[in-house]
Amino acid sequence: MAIDVRSVSFTYPDGTAPIEDVTFKVPTGSVTALVGPNGVGKTTMLEIVAGDLSADEGTVRSDSEISYMRQNPGFDNLAGSTVLDALALSLPESLQTVHHELQALYSGAGEGSGMELAHCLDLWQSLGGYDAEAQWDQATQAVLGQGLGEASFRKLSELSGGERKAIILRSYLTSGVPTLILDEPDNFLDLYSKAWLASELNSTSKTVLLVSHDRTLLSDAVDRIVSLEHNGVWTHGASYRTFPAARAERTVRLAKDLDAWKSEERRLFRYYKLLKQRASVSEAMASRADAAQTRWERFKDAGPPPLPPPQREITPRFEGSRTGKEAVRLTAFEVDGLVGEFSVTIYNEDRVALLGENGVGKSTFLKALMAARSADDPSLRFGPSARIGYFSQDNTIASDATSLLDVILPAFRNENEARSALGRYRLGEHVRHRLDELSGGQKARVQLLMLERTRPNLLLLDEPTDNLDLESILVIEESLIELDATLLAITHDATFTRVFNRFLLFDGDGVVAEAPTRVRALELASRRGLSLLDESGITILSL
Repeated sequence: MAIDVRSVSFTYPDGTAPIEDVTFKVPTGSVTALVGPNGVGKTTMLEIVAGDLSADEGTVRSDSEISYMRQNPGFDNLAGSTVLDALALSLPESLQTVHHELQALYSGAGEGSGMELAHCLDLWQSLGGYDAEAQWDQATQAVLGQGLGEASFRKLSELSGGERKAIILRSYLTSGVPTLILDEPDNFLDLYSKAWLASELNSTSKTVLLVSHDRTLLSDAVDRIVSLEHNGVWTHGASYRTFPAARAERTVRLAKDLDAWKSEERRLFRYYKLLKQRASVSEAMASRADAAQTRWERFKDAGPPPLPPPQREITPRFEGSRTGKEAVRLTAFEVDGLVGEFSVTIYNEDRVALLGENGVGKSTFLKALMAARSADDPSLRFGPSARIGYFSQDNTIASDATSLLDVILPAFRNENEARSALGRYRLGEHVRHRLDELSGGQKARVQLLMLERTRPNLLLLDEPTDNLDLESILVIEESLIELDATLLAITHDATFTRVFNRFLLFDGDGVVAEAPTRVRALELASRRGLSLLDESGITILSL
């Protein structure tokens, strides 16, 4: 057994206890996914397994060295960090030390450092450093089209989020560490890179524990699922393909068990009360009454079985309306340096997916729509009744407020109304938390709540499902399908594309086209280096 977690509990200094009595195992050589609602403690659990946090109770054992890839590895200081810094995150601990010593010597090489440098280089070679460099070279070639020598000192700020993630992920999957912990490895990845990740996970001999909300990846590349929920933890011994049905069966079973427990508790209580009444007129019944009371108290003290999980993690209340017959008309619209001039008309209630590999300008295009609207650009015309709502990929929420409640309060008539809305998004326990104390998924929920308050009928969404948990994604899909509104959404979530009826493709040459079907759109968007002008059966929109 590669990882053995037994009865682990953890409480933060503010009293928040995301992990309580959690037990699960990760078999050697398996790919195990840890899933659960936003804020339930998945990342905290990974940090405990990796040794970054110490459990208050319980034990974690591993039979090998663990390498931990965080949600945003190397992203904290984009301006100062380089591609080489990011790649080095995946090194085994022994090589990490040598790498840092070498970089210090190179940056401040002076007289007398020759012997020390030679010693470090010998260590680097003996510990497999040059093998790691060869793997890094393959990673930078695959993602950036550059060798390691050329790419090493490029700033991370020059790369797209998907490029940064893909390079780092490749370095972890090819590292010499036998056990990997990957926190949302698919976030920011395009369809091509997600397919590559699934293939690598299927072929790896490493033990992998990962957190993901991508249903395609969880279906295609995972052996088993450990589900952390508000009512405990349970393990499903297969992929996501059978997980929803198994979870539904478990929910029904837990509800029946709880009903049976309540019924038995009431029966024992009534029986002991009956014997107590009889004992008041017959001393012979006193001992039987006491025994019945003891049985009831022991049953009650043992507590009920786990509660069934909530039916819905979030309860959004979006209110759509018509934008006018034409929701958006673009005429020779362009994004300088990324997207060439193209024209398209999007009609009321169209649901348009924007697809293409990372770095082709999709996010910049959505931002350009917002900027052009403010600048009254003649190449862009919105419907006469359009109310625009924008969801950012990085969960950016502009606010100087110190607490979550203060962040959202201006959008509500009073505090009670604001608290009630937070409750609908299961954020009621976080009213005094700062935004930076929330998980990525919780921040996404806050952004959805703020979006809801603007009552938009034209939604511009940049990767809206990336940080949401599985249950919340299903609710959002359901809400968007039913909503009387027009959607333009960037997504690399193949399953989520079933919400849409139109599909715009972007390529690296700045060309934009429309695909006739979802299947054709996904097939094209999953290619690396796609050139739309070379494809048939699609409508080229570029001029």
